[in-house]
Amino acid sequence: MLPVAGPLPGGPGWAFEFRWDGIRCLASAAPERVSLFSGSHRSISAAYPELTALAGRHRVLLDGKIVALDSCGRPSLTRLARRMNLHRPTSVMLRRIPVSYYVFDLLSLDGTSTTELPYQRRRELLAELELTGGPIVAPPCFLNTPGEVVLQTAAGHGLPGVIAKRVDSTYQPGRSHSWVQTTLRQTQEVIIGGWVPERRAAATVGALLVGVPTAEGLRYVGQVGTGFSDTTRQELYGRLTELAVPVSPFADEVAPESGRVVHWVAPTLLGEVSYRQWTARGRLAHPTWRGLRPAKHVASIQAPVVLCARESGQQDSDQPLIAELESAVAQVRIELRTLRDQISPHFVHNTISTIVALVSTNPSRARDLLIVFAEFARYSLRSATQTTLDAELENIERYLTLQQARFGARLQVQLQVVPGALPVALPFLALQQLVDNAVRNGIEPKQLGGTVTLSARLEGPDCLITVQDDGPGEGDAELPATLRTIDNQLREMFGERYGLVADVIPGTGTTISLRVPASC
Repeated sequence: MLPVAGPLPGGPGWAFEFRWDGIRCLASAAPERVSLFSGSHRSISAAYPELTALAGRHRVLLDGKIVALDSCGRPSLTRLARRMNLHRPTSVMLRRIPVSYYVFDLLSLDGTSTTELPYQRRRELLAELELTGGPIVAPPCFLNTPGEVVLQTAAGHGLPGVIAKRVDSTYQPGRSHSWVQTTLRQTQEVIIGGWVPERRAAATVGALLVGVPTAEGLRYVGQVGTGFSDTTRQELYGRLTELAVPVSPFADEVAPESGRVVHWVAPTLLGEVSYRQWTARGRLAHPTWRGLRPAKHVASIQAPVVLCARESGQQDSDQPLIAELESAVAQVRIELRTLRDQISPHFVHNTISTIVALVSTNPSRARDLLIVFAEFARYSLRSATQTTLDAELENIERYLTLQQARFGARLQVQLQVVPGALPVALPFLALQQLVDNAVRNGIEPKQLGGTVTLSARLEGPDCLITVQDDGPGEGDAELPATLRTIDNQLREMFGERYGLVADVIPGTGTTISLRVPASC
């Protein structure tokens, strides 16, 4: 059964699922056998041996998608493509690009067809099978959540869209209006830095090379080749040929397609594109041209500082995506730490140096960063012993804005925070110190930079918060003392079953996890 494309349906009688990029696959599973079939009914069992985990107590026919996640935890067709043409993948490839099976429908159970049952009943039977675990994922289905909320959540987690399904619909062959797929498109202002001609018409623009401004210069974010009319292509050709320059205006290296000549231009034309998401490499995924924006100046472009992405089907599927949690903050006094211990002097010194350097070259940017730094300091100097994750994240965003002014594209950040975790209580500035450590020890030592991942998810009555970097895994000498202090704070606030765990792996990175009550 396939969905039709359309706007998000309203009214009662609809359930909503996230849309996952992957290979549509029917799985026939029995206690000792699993067979996988593509949408064209071709056997693909040998290509995905890890999915033999589907074998269980029952004989079932399942509908779902084979998915590979990128480094942001989002389904990636680009990553999955490296597995698609491998009939028998090697053990190395299985480790490098693991896949999961996202199962969302049940077509047969122990020899009895379920296709005539309503969708809601099929999902209930699927849940009763308890298939999840390892590479098998049962993504969430939202029966009592407004579709707009699910769509907004998909956008915030970098997912491509939502599929609405009639709760009373049977499983039908082909496309059906009982399933409606709504694809997300976001917009971004960009600067044109170059263009490539059409393959069969050298005097016509085939695609634009675009970027966004950063403290390090114009950062390349991708190539836009769709969304142009013939008239638009000709108009752009006329304007861009007048702006020709001999070298690339991008601060980073741009690798053009083989056999295509790139014409560089002065970065003065501002335009707008629509796109599906940011890739893990900081590129626009599936961009489409929307037109020039002559009324705006290139300095007005706001480049995204944090790429937010979260695959929501694995560990958080049993938690309400939009939770109404009321967390009472425990009135526990903890000895205040000195400001020098709470905020790294290294960070303060480098931030001030960055702002000073911008005063003469980009006074507007310097002024904006001064405002952010003032807000950061004002929050950090509060006489508080505890805070909430929501408030801490707001100040961490200020910290990351300041750090990205220094590191530019070298610093990539992933936020993977479920909404229900935002009200949880934390020791004041504890999380800030862990993020600062990840940047100093995980990003700063690496010439090409790296990624800091901050996640928070609910596990029963607890909230697990993790700060991870992909740096060299060589801890700062002061880090153990900082960790002991934060661990003691957590135990004094919440009891002995809560605390901190650090995992430092040389050559791989550092992961620090905090476990706190979801409510107290």
